Formats: sequence, structure tokens, C-alpha cells
Amino acid sequence: MELGDFECADTWVSRWVSTEILEGRSYPYLPFVEDVRVVWDVGANVGATTVFLARHYPDAQVHAFEPAREPRSVLERNAARWPNVTVHPIGLSDRDGTVPLFHGEGDTGFASVHRRPETTDDSEPVELRDAGPWAQARGLARIDVLKLDVEGCELDVLTSLVPLLPTVKVLYVEYESRHARRGIDTLLAGTHELWFSSLMALDQGEGVYVRSDLVDAPGSARRLLELFHATKT
Repeated sequence: MELGDFECADTWVSRWVSTEILEGRSYPYLPFVEDVRVVWDVGANVGATTVFLARHYPDAQVHAFEPAREPRSVLERNAARWPNVTVHPIGLSDRDGTVPLFHGEGDTGFASVHRRPETTDDSEPVELRDAGPWAQARGLARIDVLKLDVEGCELDVLTSLVPLLPTVKVLYVEYESRHARRGIDTLLAGTHELWFSSLMALDQGEGVYVRSDLVDAPGSARRLLELFHATKT
């Protein structure tokens, strides 16, 4: 799937990131993972991952979380043709609150609630919700596929979701520090295996974790190896 009529920001970063996602290189689809009913795209930005996952899991309810006004308006337009997508105008964390979201330098994908070199002085107030209680209040007892790209808040979200982590079959996560990477490994040590990790810099990378029972199923290791080579060539 290429960009086509998918809408993104008119920047090389947004076009490149959206293309990588829509063509399945950033978050590879694992076809042997079945019975996917609930999908979360946390930090959805303009919706490339939302659309990618909605297309591959048409029977699932896809929840897209994006607190920032500008990318969320694009996300809503991109998601409009997918009836299984619900857009939530909030960010997730380990607590409720209203905080400033600092805009990204050159692209909305760099926005963060933390001041960083990639952010500007401009900000907007956004609503954060404690992820675990938010899910519980809505009767969501499982998350089959979880994508997490929250610019420094990875551990906050995952810590809040600890009771639901054993239900997660596939986790795609971008981490923003060595501390976060080690914390993610610790949280998932008893339930998941790290299938693939891409180190972009000392304190930034991406990981794909697959639940251990799925990795241990007959033939899964071979299929994962084949998928890895197919995705990275």
C-alpha cells in the first residue's frame, strides 16, 4: 500500500514515515497472529499506522489516540473511510491531567509533552488519561495489537497497562531512552519475546515484541524469520 490518496503533512519526514508504515516496513504485519479483535494505535499522528492496522484487521475495533489538534484533524480524515476505527482526542499516560504538548520542530510527529531538542517553544494544552483505568471504564479487557509511539512516555503508558499486557499479542513500540528500553524489557520479561529491534541511536529505537505462546507455537519461529528477511530486503 503506497501513499496514494492518504493525506499527510507536506514535509519529507511525514511523507517518508507514512510510506514506510503503509508499506509494512515500520510495523510488519504478522499473518499468523489470529483472532485480533482490539487494536490500539497510541500516538497515531496523521493515521498511517491506524489505516495500516485497520486494513489488515477489518474485524477488529481500532482505537486511535491523538491529542494534538493539527495531526488529529488529518487522522480523522484518513480514518473516515474505515468504519472499524474510532479516534480519541486524548493522549495516554499513567495519570489523568491537562499538560502542554510542545510542537515538533519541522513535523508534528516530533511533538512531545517533554521539552526536547526536537520540540519548539510553541505548545498547546492536551488531555492525558490514565491508560489502564480508561480501558477498564470502557469494558476493554484485552488489547490484541498495541502500537506505541509517544515520544518519551512509553513506560508511563505500559506501566498503567500492566494488567492488560499479558493479553497483548503484538507490541510495536518506539522508545526514547536506554532507561525506557530496559524498563520495557523488564515489564514484558515474563510474557513476551523481542522479535526485532532497530537501534536508530543510543537513546532511540524501535522494538517488536510478540507474546511468548505465539512465538513458541509450531512453525512460528520459522515464519518470523521469513517475515524479518522479507521486510528488511
